[in-house]
Amino acid sequence: MSWLFWCIVIVILLELVIQYCIMRAAYPVLFAPMPGRLDLAGSPDDLLKQNHTFQIEHVEFSTTDGLILRGFIATPKKSDPKGLILFCHPFKSSGAIALSQCRALLQAGFAVFSFDFRNHGESDIDLNYQAIHWLSKHEINDVKSAIHFIRTQSKWAHLQLGLLGMSRGAGAALVVAAQSSQIQFVACEGAFANEDLFLDHAIRWGERFVPRWFIQLVPTWEVVFAFRIMLWYSQKRQGCQYVNLKPYLSSLRDRDLLFLVGEKDQSVVPRMTELITRKIHDSRITVCSVPDAIHNAGRNAQPQQYDSALLHFFSQMSVGDSPQPASNSEKQTKTEPELVSGDISSSIY
Repeated sequence: MSWLFWCIVIVILLELVIQYCIMRAAYPVLFAPMPGRLDLAGSPDDLLKQNHTFQIEHVEFSTTDGLILRGFIATPKKSDPKGLILFCHPFKSSGAIALSQCRALLQAGFAVFSFDFRNHGESDIDLNYQAIHWLSKHEINDVKSAIHFIRTQSKWAHLQLGLLGMSRGAGAALVVAAQSSQIQFVACEGAFANEDLFLDHAIRWGERFVPRWFIQLVPTWEVVFAFRIMLWYSQKRQGCQYVNLKPYLSSLRDRDLLFLVGEKDQSVVPRMTELITRKIHDSRITVCSVPDAIHNAGRNAQPQQYDSALLHFFSQMSVGDSPQPASNSEKQTKTEPELVSGDISSSIY
């Protein structure tokens, strides 16, 4: 009996050592806030001076938990908007970049509504929340509050609404669209699911120090278990609840979706988009691979291709007064060009 007891003790100790090593190595990399990225645009007023075809109205609105978020809406000067695009900016950025990212849409006559997420730009700071690059319920709340504000304004409420999100903002756009059947068109750049990106980063980070074959010896469930412990701890530390994107993806059936993928994106590798699209059923999906583009810089790398993809996608939104779900014969996945994928282990869930 004593040998069985000691075997159990050894197994438990070994498990604790493995979990400790995984968490000690991965937590600083995966849950520490990422540094700020490229400043993709100036202030709204600066960019307005460069273009006289649209006008800007500054706005502010409340969230359900009492914060004030600030942003603007850019509308055509000489015509009624063809539709309204709600822009969801990435982490460590601001809504001002919408005037750069959506330039072709603005010139084509669309209105663009953009705002700063909480703890970003001109919006209020949530003292109980330490913002991080992982998608949380706070970002979902902010996007829903923006949509509620838009729908309560008579001058914009009648416009068809499409969503455009980048990185963390892309995840927020997808979740909100999945919860609202009124949103038919969603475009994303650098989209990811928290769990898949965690596993990808963990593997690629580990390969810097140990051979891949050694990493593969560690069962996936060990990494998953460690991730869940780190997730629980990080949520307490950051003051938020992270959002698992995957359960929402099946609710995006019958939607029109555009995924812009940077071929040289090392933060969110192209494989992340493939893992998302596999989970979405019965939808019209276009995947546009952007050559030479790193994370959140698709328009910087290929402005003409980027603008053309967005304009072609959202122009479909303005064709009819009330877009209808896709028929079975129309449901397909298109690729422009073929998606470039990396190689990582199977998904956590």
